Amino acid sequence: MKELIKVAAFSMLVLALSPLLGFWIVALVGAGLVLLPVGAVISTLFPNARKWVEDSLLHVKAPLSAA
Repeated sequence: MKELIKVAAFSMLVLALSPLLGFWIVALVGAGLVLLPVGAVISTLFPNARKWVEDSLLHVKAPLSAA
């Protein structure tokens, strides 16, 4: 009987949170659908931008402390 109550409580929790989760799934997919073509356009217009970003962000030489 306790297991049935746990299953019922979990299913009610899932039903209560599903609209909120559905909103975020739709929002993230929509943002991806917008950002992917924008990234393709930027990389087409500025073909050296990726190399510049890699060089400026990934190859930062920071002094390492001995402590």
